[in-house]
Amino acid sequence: MYNLASVSSCSARILSSALSRFTIGVNRRACSLQNVADDPETERMLKVLRLEVDVFRQEGRKAPDPELLKEEHWNHLLTLKTKNSRQKYYAYLWQIQMKRESAKKKHETAKAETLVRRAEKLEIAKTEEHIVYGLNWTTMFLRIYDSTINLWLNNRLTRAMQFAPKVVIDCSYEEYMSRSEASNCGKQLMLAFAENRLATEPFDLHFCSVDLNAVGGNTLKKFIPTLLDPDFPINVHTESHLDLFPKERLVYLTPHCRQELTAYNPDDIYIIGAMVDKKNTDPLSLAKAKRQGLRMAKLPLDRYLQWTAGSGKSLTINQMISILLIQKETSNWQKSLEVVPRRKLTVYPEKKRDWLENRMETFKYRPRY
Repeated sequence: MYNLASVSSCSARILSSALSRFTIGVNRRACSLQNVADDPETERMLKVLRLEVDVFRQEGRKAPDPELLKEEHWNHLLTLKTKNSRQKYYAYLWQIQMKRESAKKKHETAKAETLVRRAEKLEIAKTEEHIVYGLNWTTMFLRIYDSTINLWLNNRLTRAMQFAPKVVIDCSYEEYMSRSEASNCGKQLMLAFAENRLATEPFDLHFCSVDLNAVGGNTLKKFIPTLLDPDFPINVHTESHLDLFPKERLVYLTPHCRQELTAYNPDDIYIIGAMVDKKNTDPLSLAKAKRQGLRMAKLPLDRYLQWTAGSGKSLTINQMISILLIQKETSNWQKSLEVVPRRKLTVYPEKKRDWLENRMETFKYRPRY
């Protein structure tokens, strides 16, 4: 009589040894499912990975359904060297699948409840002798659909492409980021586009040096499916900013330089480096600006803000866009830097003193005569 736990542990050890033999000497090489037929070793590796996922599921661990995994997931699994890293990635994919199933169940429940309410309203309307007024009934108001709002916002971006100041986002730093950082960078690019799109007077935003086949580019395409449509108001370039704009108008915004940006100049074209530097803190944007001979500037953060101890002074791409939008409109740095998250800042001494005085005044003893 075989013990299932011992068989599973034995299978896990065999899989671990097979995977370790495959990954020895592999320097994170690019494995793709497109060349599986040409590479029998990769095909064998994929079979071992599928078997490993099945073993994890049988043992009750957090592992996704292998039938629901996409090509990009298998490609990333082929690059992971250790069992611990693969197990963490399995748990991450399992969490995503559970969230999608939960959201699907909630959507089906809400849809069923909506149908029940609609049927009840129809029954009530049949008993009414007069016209029923309200939402989905007789009304004098026209409905504004989401597609109408999208067309209106896109039209505002089209006008900005003709008349508004230009801002460049340099997307050439993906080789210095990990996969998770590159994915986070793609999400920040989407948020930057959304922040600019919702502004009253948006910028003419240009994404330069974009590799749409990389992780960040794929993430951006995932969040903006109409990215490559010819009528969508977004500027995506594979060329560098030096090939698109005059060099004398370019100003690279980097936190590592000494020159502060005292006032916003609409004639300048400001460049924001698209990099999520959680681990890599090298002054890459400063080095690139010096190498290209561009003017540099940094936001006056230390002049107007008081940072907490140990908090990073880095800002996301969408926060940079929001700061420039407010500064263009108000020319007030104090107002513009309110975008910076409060968790990174300390309470100013003046505000703390006022709070203490008001608190003491509240609890002050006032005897009654």
